Amino acid sequence: MVTDALPSPAFATRSRQILVAGFAGSFFSVGFSIYLLGAFQNAMLETFGASVASYALASSIFTGVSGTLSPFVGRSIVTSGRPGLSIRGVMLAGCLSIGVGLLAISRLESLGLAALAWGLLVAPGTILLGPLVTQAMATNWFSARRGQALGIVAAGTTVAGGVIPTLAAVLIEELGWRDAMGILGLMMFAIPLPLVAFFARSTPEEVGERPDGIAVATDAPAPTPEAPLTTGQLVRSPAFWIVGVMMGCQFSAGTISVMFTIPYAQQLELSLVASAAVLSFRSWLAALGKILLGRLSDHAGTRKVFLGIFLVEIVLTLLLIQAREPILFIVAGIGLGFVGGAALPLKGALIGELFGRSSFASAFGLLQTVGVPFQLLLVPLGGYIRDVTGDYAAVFGATIPLFGIATVLLFFVKPTTAR
Repeated sequence: MVTDALPSPAFATRSRQILVAGFAGSFFSVGFSIYLLGAFQNAMLETFGASVASYALASSIFTGVSGTLSPFVGRSIVTSGRPGLSIRGVMLAGCLSIGVGLLAISRLESLGLAALAWGLLVAPGTILLGPLVTQAMATNWFSARRGQALGIVAAGTTVAGGVIPTLAAVLIEELGWRDAMGILGLMMFAIPLPLVAFFARSTPEEVGERPDGIAVATDAPAPTPEAPLTTGQLVRSPAFWIVGVMMGCQFSAGTISVMFTIPYAQQLELSLVASAAVLSFRSWLAALGKILLGRLSDHAGTRKVFLGIFLVEIVLTLLLIQAREPILFIVAGIGLGFVGGAALPLKGALIGELFGRSSFASAFGLLQTVGVPFQLLLVPLGGYIRDVTGDYAAVFGATIPLFGIATVLLFFVKPTTAR
């Protein structure tokens, strides 16, 4: 019996294609949905004569759609141990849904109809094309190098944050918001659609490969795929709820930090342009953190890297709330972006360790729903704290207990509690 421990020659090419498709899905799904809201806000409100509060409902619509659809999408896509919908087909549907939605919004004459197109087309398309599906694909394809792969795929979300708002702003200034929105819709058909069509594949087994390209013994029977956990088994697992609460705290704290970075910088008397530059640098460093810290988790272990991230976030936040010098604020804020950006791929790596390849998508989708109440409650609470105190430092200070809770919960996450 001879086992080839090296990746097959074809796997290197295939794996790069998977990473390109995954990065593109993450980039366009998040960049052409969430990151467009701020850029189009003033122009759309001027056209429709609506209030900021009514426009802000778009974020709530997105959260509600995400929490509702994610478990169904996660349970429906194919895994190594369960037949299901093709990941490539699901991602293609996401491209089409976002593209058609943006084109529709560009021509609709009421904010209500635009909100309907957002909720029925753009938001679902973001789930079909976005991190849930792209990380499931990367998890199917990689095992030993899973953290690095998930980091590369997830980096698309933060690179989008550094590119798309500026692109949208330029298009709006040059062409008006309607034509700008229409062009972005057409870009969905021109760029991510063909990349997904040619490069995305559900599992390596689909093309005669194995995870990481490691061949099995030539005379050995084909390995039996691990049976996926049922929804009932997942929700009865202590690890599921521990990870759900842990990541609910982490991502809510991260959302608060990102949302109020520009206003806090302006409170410290930085100009709007300089404040926006801080957020852009933070996004670029977050993309780098996803890749480097994801790779580190392959060698040092996911829990150790997560623990380091939580502790560094607490220290940097303490510096941030005491910062009255713009330079210290910029350094601490960018540092938070670097370590906090790795939370998404590390979440995927931890889910893969606990629940396996066959149950990754189901667990990830259900955990998206678990995180919805945290986002709906804690993020508006940050705004309320600002209204009461008049100081954004208090808002950032409120995230420290959230990082602390996540740190404590991490010690209770045990592999044996998952199955």
